[in-house]
Amino acid sequence: MTIKYTYPRGRTTIYQRAVPTDLRNRYGSATIKHVLKTVDPVQVARLVSDLNRRIEADWEALRAAPDSSPRSLKTHADEFLRRWGLAPNAPDNDPMAIELLHDHIERKRAHYAGGDEEVYRNAPDSEFLTPVEVEAGRRLHGKQSVTLSDALEQYLSIHPQRDNARFVGYQRDAFAGLLAICGDREIDSFQKADARRYMDTALLKLKTTTVRRRMGVFSAVFASYISENNLLRPNPFAAIPIPREGHDATRREPFTATELATLEAACRKADDPMRWILALLAGTGARLAEVVGLLLEDIKEDAAVPHVLLQVHPWRDIKGAKGIRGVKDRTVPLVGPALWAAQRLKATATETQRFAFPQYTNETTCKATSASGALNGWIRRLPLEHTCHELRHTVKDLLRDVQCPKDIADAITGHGKKDTGDGYGHGHNLRVKQEWLTKALAEAADRE
Repeated sequence: MTIKYTYPRGRTTIYQRAVPTDLRNRYGSATIKHVLKTVDPVQVARLVSDLNRRIEADWEALRAAPDSSPRSLKTHADEFLRRWGLAPNAPDNDPMAIELLHDHIERKRAHYAGGDEEVYRNAPDSEFLTPVEVEAGRRLHGKQSVTLSDALEQYLSIHPQRDNARFVGYQRDAFAGLLAICGDREIDSFQKADARRYMDTALLKLKTTTVRRRMGVFSAVFASYISENNLLRPNPFAAIPIPREGHDATRREPFTATELATLEAACRKADDPMRWILALLAGTGARLAEVVGLLLEDIKEDAAVPHVLLQVHPWRDIKGAKGIRGVKDRTVPLVGPALWAAQRLKATATETQRFAFPQYTNETTCKATSASGALNGWIRRLPLEHTCHELRHTVKDLLRDVQCPKDIADAITGHGKKDTGDGYGHGHNLRVKQEWLTKALAEAADRE
């Protein structure tokens, strides 16, 4: 027996349906997939019928509201009411328009009942109305439910990083994936089984670490909603195990001494801003965004101990600094390739230049992801089978190789969990960090 839009996979069935061409830009993909968790043809047929009904209603609503997004149920419901000449919870709605809408609903109820009086009287609205129509009925009469997207908005409105565009963007992107799979459900109806359904579906496309990170976002949103509304209910995303978590991770391999020398030589030969970024990474172990988002004044190449100041800016946060603008995370000495890159940056900067790498950074944005793609492509063409982030792993290993104390290595790279004592005093002396970093890079050069 074959059921349209399905195919078997092991002990389950996958529902897959193509998104219409005119709607794909709002879905971000060409297909919709769901794991049905059964091979029973009767159950599969029922689930497929329900999915088709909901998805087709969603497509109809999307076309009616060109500015809306998939599963934005309230937007679709309000557009549905508008087409009937109505507005949500409006005291001046035309009674005739309301009566016409009720007639439409009654016709759908009668058609669903097929002459069965008991079914006609007792069938829940969700059996014969689309999700958009059900939500429209609630909103028409002021019974507006709290949905997943409402919980997200509440969470973002009170979060300490609500003004951090990158943080907010990531939360919204992650939540779009949840809504695409589960719909913009009433939050009170969302259970652990729904959370597991998201996990199973997401694992068809994403690695376990990515799914865990996104489920962490959902868990935080639910925890905030439960706390803010003084509810006694479990968090559906808490303590969900992911099968074989981490087994699909790609291990990052540090550069060998020879590869590091090859990279440095190629950077010095090219001698341009892109290669200066790589040289700064290779000499400091900093994160890419930390380097790409630098101000020129953050680079102190002519100080007694040349160093770079890594601090929070409006366009780029620093991991661990809690997004507080002007808060310094750490200072890192400039030695070896990093000192060369810093000197070249300052020597070639224009008189009015403010940002170290203005092609990627401005007053509002730091495009570290764009820089990563370009740099990784160049590294592979050398050819070296590495990414620019692996330079951070490399510096960490080089410090271990010279038996640099862990707290000093962490002070250089920004690794390690900070406790109360770490905030006391001024931290490790720059000359101490310079000594260990110089020793680590020199030993790598000797091994080449």
